Amino acid sequence: MTISYNLDVSTSHPWTIIRLLYRWKGSIWKAVYIQYGVWLMLYFAMSGLYRFLLSDHQKDVFTSVATYFNSRLSYIPMDLILGFFVTAILNRFYTIYRIIGFMDNIALLTSIYVRGDSRRAVYFRRGIIRFVQINQVLVFRDLSMRARKRFPTLDTVVAAGFMTEHEKARFDEIQYRFSKYWLPIQWALATTYNARREGFIESDYYTEFLSQEIKQFRTDIAWLCNYDWVPLPIIYPTIVCLLVHAYFLVCVIARQFTPPNIDLIFPFMTSIQFILYMGWLKVGEQLLNPWGEDDDDFETNMLVDRNLAMGLKIVDEGYGRTPKLMRDQFWDSEWEPSASMAHMDVAPEGSTLNTVKLPNSTSMVRMVPQASSANISRVESRSKLVPVKPEETRRMSSFDVVRVAVMAKGNICIL
Repeated sequence: MTISYNLDVSTSHPWTIIRLLYRWKGSIWKAVYIQYGVWLMLYFAMSGLYRFLLSDHQKDVFTSVATYFNSRLSYIPMDLILGFFVTAILNRFYTIYRIIGFMDNIALLTSIYVRGDSRRAVYFRRGIIRFVQINQVLVFRDLSMRARKRFPTLDTVVAAGFMTEHEKARFDEIQYRFSKYWLPIQWALATTYNARREGFIESDYYTEFLSQEIKQFRTDIAWLCNYDWVPLPIIYPTIVCLLVHAYFLVCVIARQFTPPNIDLIFPFMTSIQFILYMGWLKVGEQLLNPWGEDDDDFETNMLVDRNLAMGLKIVDEGYGRTPKLMRDQFWDSEWEPSASMAHMDVAPEGSTLNTVKLPNSTSMVRMVPQASSANISRVESRSKLVPVKPEETRRMSSFDVVRVAVMAKGNICIL
C-alpha cells in the first residue's frame, strides 16, 4: 500500500521531518536493516581478527592496507553515479504514474453526450465505461504482481464482474500470439458509434470528442506496456548496485581502527554513511519497477475498482441530475470575502504594483516617442497628454520623481 505522510508534513516545523523517522513501514530503516546488519557483522568480524588474532607484524601490514584503501575510497564516484541513477528512476516513475489511467474524463463525457433515460441508453453508457475498464484490467494483470494474483485467468476477470461470459467468448474467438488489449477498446469505440447511429448522441462532433478521449486512455495504457517492455538497460542498475556494495565492502577494512586514530570500537560515521547511501540505492531499487509489492508500489487493484465504481456512478446516478438554475445569494449584493480571506490585511497583488506611482499633484502625463536628443524637436509634435486618475497617484519624494523620469528614458514627461 502506498504510504501517505502528507498530513504529517502539512506545516513546516523544526520537528516535522524528524517525526517521519519514527515510522517503520516505507521507512529507510525497513529498507536497509538487513544489509546494515550483515555489514556490521562483517565489520566486527574483521575488527576481532585484527585485535585478537593477528601478530604485531601482521597488524602493521593490516594498518598499511587499511590506510591505503581508505585514502583511495574517493576513486569510487558514489555521488555522481548514484545521483544520476535515482534521478532517472524518479522521472520514469512519475511519468508512468501520469499515464496510469483514470476513468473520470471518459465517464463525464459519456454522461453528458450519451443522452436518454431508456434502458438502451443506460446500456450504452455503462457498456462504454466497462469496456474501457476491461482494457485496463487486462494490461494490469500482465504488469502488476498484485493484479496478477487477483486475476490469474480470464475466468477470474469474469467472476469479478468486469467481463461477462458472452464477452469472454467473443474475446476467445480471436486467437494469435500477441496480446489482445485492443479488443475492449474496439468494443468501446463501436458502442460509441452505435449510440450515435441510434440517436443517443446528438452530433458527430460529440462522438468524435468522446472517441478521442477513449483513444487517449488507450494510448496511455499502451505506453505502460512499452515502459514494461523496454526497462532501463540492465547494465545501469547492476553497475550502481555493484558500486555501492563494493564501496562498503572496502569500508569493512578501510574504516577499521588503526593507530594513532581514536578507537571508538563502533563505526559511527561509516554507519551514517551506510544508511544514507544504501537508503538512496533502495529508493532506486523500489521504484525501478513500481508494479510489484513494495510499500510504495502502485495500488493497481484499488485503481481498477475505483475506476469502475466511479465510472458507473457518474453515468448512472450522475446522469440527468444537474441542479436547477436559481438566483444565488450574491445576486443583489456586493461580494463579501469568505471566512478564510477575512483575516487578510490586503488582497494578493503584484510585487511591483506600488513601486512607482505619480505624485498627488500630477494630473496629466505627456507621452513622447523615444528618440535621440538631436531628433527631439521632430517627435514633440507626436506627443500625447494622458490624464491621470486620482487613485493612480500618491505622495512621492523628489527622488521618486527623478527616478520615474530616469526610468522612462525620455518616454514620459511629468507635468
